[in-house]
Amino acid sequence: MFSKAAVICPHCLRELKLSNMKFFCVPDEDNRHEVKLSFVDKIKGRLPVCKRRFCRNHGMTIREASCKNCGEPLPPQFLFHDKYLSLCALGVAGAGKSSYMTTLLHELRYSGLPWILQAMDVETTRRAQLNEQYIYEERHCLRGTESGTSPKPQLWTIMDNSVKGDKVPTYALTIYDGAGEDCEHIDYTPLDSKISLYLSGSKMLLIMFDPLLLSSVRAELTHETLNASMATERQTSAPGNMVGMVNSLANYIRRNCNIPPGKRIDRRAAVVITKLDALTEMLNGFSSDATILKESPHIHNRGFVESDSKMVDLEIRDWLTRQGETAFLGAIDANFKEVRVFGVSSFGRPPDIRKRLARIRPHRVLDPLMWLLAGEGIIPIRN
Repeated sequence: MFSKAAVICPHCLRELKLSNMKFFCVPDEDNRHEVKLSFVDKIKGRLPVCKRRFCRNHGMTIREASCKNCGEPLPPQFLFHDKYLSLCALGVAGAGKSSYMTTLLHELRYSGLPWILQAMDVETTRRAQLNEQYIYEERHCLRGTESGTSPKPQLWTIMDNSVKGDKVPTYALTIYDGAGEDCEHIDYTPLDSKISLYLSGSKMLLIMFDPLLLSSVRAELTHETLNASMATERQTSAPGNMVGMVNSLANYIRRNCNIPPGKRIDRRAAVVITKLDALTEMLNGFSSDATILKESPHIHNRGFVESDSKMVDLEIRDWLTRQGETAFLGAIDANFKEVRVFGVSSFGRPPDIRKRLARIRPHRVLDPLMWLLAGEGIIPIRN
């Protein structure tokens, strides 16, 4: 049956109903034809079947559809989920967004959680397979996404296999990868207008922060570690970059979402410190018994452990303060109503000098997603 939850097209962000969709039967490329909804289909909230008399798919449920508003293709099953989740990853180029998304999805699939993760379309499947092969099999770092290009949204289904019975709860997860954008100088270009849609359509923003941009961090790390862990060469001033990125991004959201100046943005903001593995050689880093360096407890507890997350937030804020980044923290807290800081390592240890990876052992990459799921009531919050 058609979902009773609000269904939004992930491309144009307009409300979707069965009547807002075009359905197609594709027995082969030369005989692709549109299939109309019947009156009974609309009443019962179901997908149409092909009724063309001599079509080899006659009587079969349609498997191809598109949004009438924007024309973008959509898997028909997108309409039938119990809840819709969305997040957008943003940050300065080279912060490790694509690598993080790859390991996050891999861990979600193989973490031991009772969830079945399935890609909804060919593009999502292809991109995930290529990135996983590059990282997990070939042991290479992903190349930074070329500036000015933004991938299409990734469309995933999460099935909660812990629920017994005939009906398994299913959730649609749309991931907007802001790769290729420049959040320091976001403006009104065609690419940025697409990012504007991504931002307004996301329930949570992942603001990816590369700590290797900080001059205090660079001073303590070896030249080899820096070169191996940075996707691009950057000589710019890190504090100005990060504060400017946050303020520019916040002002852009306010303009496009009609939020008055000075009002905090009512959107969850997960500030994610990437490349945590590279910081372990810092004398002014985290202590060996720090919570952030311990294994995440959320998966083992089958829920979001609030006390652990708050301690990680405090530890990172303390570390950023010691690095002289109070202006960055102030900019985050002043612009966003609900902020939580996380620390992750996509690979578990830095690449070698040839940018080759050892065994991939991600650290805490699921924590921000667990925060989103807890906020949506999908997993319990535990103390």
